[in-house]
Amino acid sequence: MDIFKIGNDFDYFDLTFLDEKDVRLFSTFKGQKITLEWKEDIFAISKDNLQKNELLDFDARCFGSTLIVKKKFENQFKKLQPNEIEMFPVRIKNISEDFIYINVLKVIPAIDFDGLDTQQSLSMLRNKEIKFKLNEISDQILFRDVKINFYYCTQKFIDFIENNQIKGLSFDKVGVAT
Repeated sequence: MDIFKIGNDFDYFDLTFLDEKDVRLFSTFKGQKITLEWKEDIFAISKDNLQKNELLDFDARCFGSTLIVKKKFENQFKKLQPNEIEMFPVRIKNISEDFIYINVLKVIPAIDFDGLDTQQSLSMLRNKEIKFKLNEISDQILFRDVKINFYYCTQKFIDFIENNQIKGLSFDKVGVAT
């Protein structure tokens, strides 16, 4: 089974955090339930002189351990991952549409580091030859690993994104589950 890391489709403008404290806050979200509510803008469109022809009409963005999607897709995500995700409203400066942060509660020991030293582990990650534990992820669609806290998914999640025509994400094959 192929496993993909979720990232950004760089045809669209990227996002940045407005405040350094939010960067630190979001980096602490490792699958635990969150009891926060944001009222202020958290993100802004990231623009620089090198960006040309980027599109603003994205539906989702994912960077590191932060996945946001337009609120209009909230019910579809609830059906896809019942009881395995939390969703919180977030705001993007100068964007009128509502977005939600997807907090994946399903954090599992998905990556098989057994028998690997540090160099071998780093090589496996760098070369996108990650060995995932099939017994841990066989029924997963969207998940995070306990050690490497990115958003990972299976083909079923990619199909879900494509069927719902959600724009703004990319999927990079990073390994297989055996």
